[in-house]
Amino acid sequence: MSYWTTTRIPVLFAATLALTIADIASAQQAAEEEDASRWSGAMQFDFTNAYFFRGILNERSDFIFQPWAELYLNLFASDDFPINDLTIGMGVWNSIHHDKTLAENSPSTFYETDWYPMISLGLPWDLSLTTTYYFYLSPNGAFDEVQELNFELAWDDSETLGRFAVAPWINFATETYNTSLGEDEGSGVQMGIEPTLFELDNDDFPLALTFPLEIGLSIVDYYEGDDGSDETFGYFNWGATATLPLAFIDKSFGAWSFILSGKGFYFGDTLAEVNGDDDLYGVVMGSLGVEF
Repeated sequence: MSYWTTTRIPVLFAATLALTIADIASAQQAAEEEDASRWSGAMQFDFTNAYFFRGILNERSDFIFQPWAELYLNLFASDDFPINDLTIGMGVWNSIHHDKTLAENSPSTFYETDWYPMISLGLPWDLSLTTTYYFYLSPNGAFDEVQELNFELAWDDSETLGRFAVAPWINFATETYNTSLGEDEGSGVQMGIEPTLFELDNDDFPLALTFPLEIGLSIVDYYEGDDGSDETFGYFNWGATATLPLAFIDKSFGAWSFILSGKGFYFGDTLAEVNGDDDLYGVVMGSLGVEF
């Protein structure tokens, strides 16, 4: 893959996507109806002390900046069919490291950029199935390109369980080109819940506190050791996330939020060895995001 493809195109795509999001947010101000547009999206700027990809250490030194953006187009919505909703989308995710992680070429701080088209189906009983195909690329040459196909099933149980909702989800990931760990392409499953512990009923500061739990497992060769063995248990993480919608920002500019989260990771034997012989590690992230 050429230098132009792995460095400049992702940057141009991110810039174009950000400008598109800004244009759509401005257009919403002129819309007479809240649901006038089929377009929606999100953009977020994450700052963290460590980057673990499904428990696999990528970096935990110095400053790490991870901006991302997604754009969605709703093609179909109805309550009268087995498929209630059909939405397509495109996203880009980046990881920029002050430590110049494993850099082989320039830009040396640009460790990773991921492109991912997606299709989401809204199903009965507030279920959703999202199919995503990831292209994991490294502009600074730190790692070879990896491709992966994902199927995520999620349940929005807020209407069913109310204050006891836990928002369960499960994701199946299959590597289709190269691998993130080991010699062989593998498949894994991740699953989790995120119950809400506290919500502040305040128009100016509607703070919400959630408690996410997640486990990552190998189906085959996803957490492959140096000796070729495959450990089923990869990682378990737990933590707390505080989300503060910035209600003082005019809604015509999108729905902005500040997010602060902390997680603890517990690793299986294979990942502990890969991650510097650490069984436990803590990750803190601060984020500023907007949805429209």
